[in-house]
Amino acid sequence: MKNKQLKSYSIKKRVTFSVIVMSSLFILISLLFSYQTSHHEILEVYDARLGQTAKLFLLRMPAPEQHMSDIESKKRLEKWMRDIQISSHSESDETAYGHPYEQNLVIQFYHHGRLLWSSHPDFHEIEHDPSFSGFGYVDIAGEEWRYFELPMSEHQKNEYIIVAERQSVRDEMMNELALSTLIPQLALIPCLAFLMFFLIERNFAPVTELKKAIGKRSVSKLDKIVVSRPTDELSALVNALNRLLSELERAWKREKRFTRMAAHELKTPLAILRLNAENALICDKEEDLKSDLKNILQGIERSDRLIQQLLTLARVENLHEIALKDVDLKKLMQRVMGELAPLALKNQQEMSFRGDDCIIRGDESLLGILLSNLVDNAIRYSGQGSQIMARIEDDPEQVRIFIADTGQDVSPEAREKLFDSFYRSNREKGDGAGLGLSITRDIVRLHQGSVVLLPRANELNTFVVSLAKKPDVAPAIS
Repeated sequence: MKNKQLKSYSIKKRVTFSVIVMSSLFILISLLFSYQTSHHEILEVYDARLGQTAKLFLLRMPAPEQHMSDIESKKRLEKWMRDIQISSHSESDETAYGHPYEQNLVIQFYHHGRLLWSSHPDFHEIEHDPSFSGFGYVDIAGEEWRYFELPMSEHQKNEYIIVAERQSVRDEMMNELALSTLIPQLALIPCLAFLMFFLIERNFAPVTELKKAIGKRSVSKLDKIVVSRPTDELSALVNALNRLLSELERAWKREKRFTRMAAHELKTPLAILRLNAENALICDKEEDLKSDLKNILQGIERSDRLIQQLLTLARVENLHEIALKDVDLKKLMQRVMGELAPLALKNQQEMSFRGDDCIIRGDESLLGILLSNLVDNAIRYSGQGSQIMARIEDDPEQVRIFIADTGQDVSPEAREKLFDSFYRSNREKGDGAGLGLSITRDIVRLHQGSVVLLPRANELNTFVVSLAKKPDVAPAIS
């Protein structure tokens, strides 16, 4: 079953949408909580004022005086009640002291549980539980009212006062308070959305810049990525991309260099092979034919050696790390010298080797190529009748390999270029392509070691290879 490709999405859009939605949600929750809290507090305040009004009303009731007659006392009470009726019914107050936000109150006196007087003539006896004193709700003419019942005294439960007010007054106040809070906070949502969009867009600017920078990179443009405003989150990504681009650039340069140099180095041997083949076709003498065929075989051998070295160079240069295993360096050296002994005998050269048992961590095939290149280089360029000596020294932290020969001294100019690819210091001797020491250098670097040609001493040219016994993970070759 094929894996379905997941649809990509924009982190910036998701973050912007999530922040705006969550902020709006928190604002709405805050509004709801604020409304509920305000609703409760307003009810408490209005109830307190309702109870206080009832108590003040009882305290301000005129008591009959001894020098006044009953008629005068009754007239005085009726006048006081009319004044109370006007002040309690704010819609009738046309003076400068009236206010539209005054509470519309209804005040009723009850004597022996029956309505004696009401400040509003249209209101009849309020239906309620006479045995219960305190706050309650009652429906009067289809409108909800909040009332407070207060007895005249603890001993006169049947004589009490009821003060009531419209619930609509409270609701209007709560709605106005809610709107006064709701509108600014709702207006804050688009402002907050714009601010969040601006801040997220600004903070995502380095990501956009990085995206554009990556889009400009190609095979012909692998230069370093630079972000004008780097962030902690992007720094690691930019550094990783730059390392990758650097490796790609080095690999691309190696590829172009390999192709260019391989074409250049193969051009001459192939031209010589073609010339010898053409001569063999037109020659009449058997001796000339044999000579041309011999030259063709030598050319094939040189071309084969060149191709093998080119393939080895490409393999080594493209390695980023190696598999480390235990390698018996002494046995490996003995095997290499045994394989190359026929070539040394052909040149009448003497070969010797001494060294203790030595185990290091490395790649056995690569180390074999390293030793073979150094010994082969000594055999081919030290000349007829020379001596070639190999030695291994085992130190606690590293191993040193010495390959010495009694050939001619290497010039200072050649020493500087000796490890360059396709460089041959002595074209008269040997049939190499100038890749052996370059490959040796790369193999040594993979094993975190070093290789040098020591100054000539005791009539010897000596190469010294230093290798760590336990190298870390090997770095890529530049």
